[in-house]
Amino acid sequence: RDKDRKVVHCLNPMYGIKDPKWLIEYLEYHIAIGVDHFHIYNVDMHSPEVQKVLEIYRKWNLITRHDWSGKASGQYTTRVTYEHAKWAAQTDCALRSRGVYDYALFSDIDEVAMGRGDEGLAPALEMCEQAHTDRGVIGCSFNSNTVSSVFTKLTEDEEMKMKDKLLLERYSHVEVKPVCPSNCRCLGKNCKEMTRKYHYGRQKYMVNMHDITIPPRPLWTHAISRDYDEMDRIMEQIPDDVLHIRHYQGHWLKNRNLLDKMEEKYAPLPKHFTDSIRKTIFKESPLLQQSYAQAKEDPRFSSGLGWITPVERPAKYHNIILA
Repeated sequence: RDKDRKVVHCLNPMYGIKDPKWLIEYLEYHIAIGVDHFHIYNVDMHSPEVQKVLEIYRKWNLITRHDWSGKASGQYTTRVTYEHAKWAAQTDCALRSRGVYDYALFSDIDEVAMGRGDEGLAPALEMCEQAHTDRGVIGCSFNSNTVSSVFTKLTEDEEMKMKDKLLLERYSHVEVKPVCPSNCRCLGKNCKEMTRKYHYGRQKYMVNMHDITIPPRPLWTHAISRDYDEMDRIMEQIPDDVLHIRHYQGHWLKNRNLLDKMEEKYAPLPKHFTDSIRKTIFKESPLLQQSYAQAKEDPRFSSGLGWITPVERPAKYHNIILA
């Protein structure tokens, strides 16, 4: 049954995306783990290269695009706070998906969902569905783990080693443990105990869409709502080994000068899925292959992630790359 569950990815509003390589990998990866369709909310028009890729996926009926610009919304999505755009998009996507899909997944363009091994989303969907059957749970939350290696400025030798790798393969080292208060909250002395629930752990979540007896409601960023007492009753916490978010960010580490002190571990995405992405891009879709190859040779686009400025880091963070 879980393999038959239909999943929609409600992608939080995108803006400033120029390089299509990440977008292609992002969409193909989530398709590989079990996503059937994406709702994409555009705050701006991106670059022509990204527009071209979005049009390919639209024609394949894999994405539905929404104009979420300030002009289209009477400035609602751009005035005061980006969170307005996010909450409105999440709620809009849930309303559109209710009764059409089994579950809706909510996350950002710099967040990749990582399930259990080669099983993708299936174990988390099964756990969430069981919690719904047993206790009436309507959504499930999962932690965010920081892919801190995005900040490592590679040497020329390392760049050569990575030249034929996917971006998703380039960044395979993540934080060993969360850094409070950035993605956790200390509960005891010396932070021996902590919580990562909801906004404390930068959590994201999925919501049941197939049970239409669940009344629709406005949605929030890190949980269905900010009422945590209610959330503890109606949301299930999914363990990291079943599902978590890999966050390709970490400005809090950079701003607090922790990038030279933290511990990283090797935690690559399952080869089963990166092989699937590579096969789709380079063997099965000439349109994607052309867009990807052109972007890779375009000097306007970096070899890394467009929203990250890498920095020099000590040798120990480089040795694990070349190992």
